[in-house]
Amino acid sequence: MKLPLRLVAMVCLLTAAAMNSHAASASPATVFKNLNTGKNQTVIVYGTSLTHGGAWANATKQWFDQEYPGKVKFINSGGPGQNSDWGVEKLKAKVLDHHPDLVFVEFAYNDAHDKFQMPVERGAANLMKIVEGIRAQNPNAVIVLQTMNIGWDAPNGNRSLSVRPNLDRCNDNYRKLAREQGLPLLDHYVTWKKLKESEPATYQRYVPDGTHPSAKGSLAITWPTVKTWLESTRAAAK
Repeated sequence: MKLPLRLVAMVCLLTAAAMNSHAASASPATVFKNLNTGKNQTVIVYGTSLTHGGAWANATKQWFDQEYPGKVKFINSGGPGQNSDWGVEKLKAKVLDHHPDLVFVEFAYNDAHDKFQMPVERGAANLMKIVEGIRAQNPNAVIVLQTMNIGWDAPNGNRSLSVRPNLDRCNDNYRKLAREQGLPLLDHYVTWKKLKESEPATYQRYVPDGTHPSAKGSLAITWPTVKTWLESTRAAAK
């Protein structure tokens, strides 16, 4: 399926908003400036199973491998079934010990799961701890926040939507911190929600178990936003 023009436009608007955020501790272009001068860089994707098994993550690795062969160490530190409590607990082992230059972060989807009984405020505090931990090690590290897809209560018994009553508020933690800290935000949730509302049959095919986008869905909906951010940020580094 070709991505509808209205979704393409939304991808561009979200990316532009991320690029124009203010007060960032490090320019998003720093990673690409370093690569352009021959410095090796480490890129980490950190989050839930939506990162660990996401085709978008592998596509990101392939993009760096193609564009900067031998120059980027890519690490997928996603934790299936984990939330931001785990993200804080494992930050040293999963992120800091690798001394990253660029980190993509997402935990809102599982922070919202009612099995964890996590207050929205704790999710926000955890996210801040993750950002502060990365910055404390390397003030020039680029941190990209992400919201992920919306779920649905699939007929396989996976009640992905109804067990996440606070997903909007958990996503708002990421939007708020991005605004306050000047961090890039890739708001995939908005694009996925639009698809669910406008093309529900396609959406359900793309998220067959109610939670995890298929490889086809991830590459059609999530990856284009990531790719656009990568290419726009690289262009800004020239």
